[in-house]
Amino acid sequence: MKIISIKTIVSLLIVIALIIAGVTIISHKKTAMQSIPPAKTYGLVVPVNTASISTVVLTLPYLAEVQSDSNVDLASKVTSRVKMIVTSGTNVKRGDLLAELDAGDLLAQKKSLEFKIAEMGNQIKAKQADLKSLQISYKRNTKLLDIQAVSQDKIDTDNANIESMESTIAGMKNNVAALKQNIREIDDNLSYTSIKSPIDGVVSKTFIAEGGIATGGKSLLSLSGGNTKRLLVRVSDKVIPSAVIYQQQNCPVHSLNSTDNGLNEYSCQLQTTVSAGNRVEVKLIVYRGENILLPTNAVLQKNGKQYVLLVEGDKAVAHQVTIIAEGSEGLLVDGIKAGDEYVVAKPDILLKLLTGISIIRANS
Repeated sequence: MKIISIKTIVSLLIVIALIIAGVTIISHKKTAMQSIPPAKTYGLVVPVNTASISTVVLTLPYLAEVQSDSNVDLASKVTSRVKMIVTSGTNVKRGDLLAELDAGDLLAQKKSLEFKIAEMGNQIKAKQADLKSLQISYKRNTKLLDIQAVSQDKIDTDNANIESMESTIAGMKNNVAALKQNIREIDDNLSYTSIKSPIDGVVSKTFIAEGGIATGGKSLLSLSGGNTKRLLVRVSDKVIPSAVIYQQQNCPVHSLNSTDNGLNEYSCQLQTTVSAGNRVEVKLIVYRGENILLPTNAVLQKNGKQYVLLVEGDKAVAHQVTIIAEGSEGLLVDGIKAGDEYVVAKPDILLKLLTGISIIRANS
């Protein structure tokens, strides 16, 4: 019993010693930590720009379709065999012969009509001679009627014969007029058997070969006239371009007051060797004027709103702005003025600055 008591006392003494040692260590540690100086706070190094008014041109990259108002498809008005046609790639001048169609059938029809007209003319002359005889007889019988040498029935018969002959001659003349109209139509068709170029240009495509049969109303060949083309762009309602920049040409655009798949169409005319139907890369000028241009990284998008971080002392303070125009060159906003200093940085840096971190000017 006496031995157990000594062990217990020894254990208690050991525990007490450990507690005292622990307290002493903690006290020394606390004293050491209190002697450590507080950590220094470092600012973020960021570029700072000063807002200034300058001449601003904003552009957007787009695709434009090349079109040509001088491209011409030439068709045959008659159905006939092709005697001659120029080949694709041929350079032609206005008035040059492009294609020649066989006019044999048309010439034969014309000759037949001319023969009928001549024959009808001879018949009319014969009828006119008969009419003259009837008129002489009528005049003589009228005098005889005065002396009761002929009856009134004879006079009436002569008068009816004259009217009938005049009607016959008038009908024959109408037939001649109709035949002459047919000849005029044939002459018109004959003019289409020799197809000439209406413009200076290049034969871009032929649709039929020599010896083939040209069908009335179907194209024989296509002409591309020169380098004057149109650029057509289709944009949304939010984009209102004033000009197109293409191959160092500044081309003012005008609205066509038409849409395609809900997109507004704009067009401009310029010189280019690019063939019609191709699509080319252009820049649309969407703003031109005196204003403050901001880099894209100067505006922070947050919760559907836009902010510019203006420099106030060693802090960056968010000021809400409204974007009024944007392009590849940057942004125009409403809410800042010339002389304001603003931070230019990536969005994650701008968000850090909102926590109140001091800034260090990278360009100081």
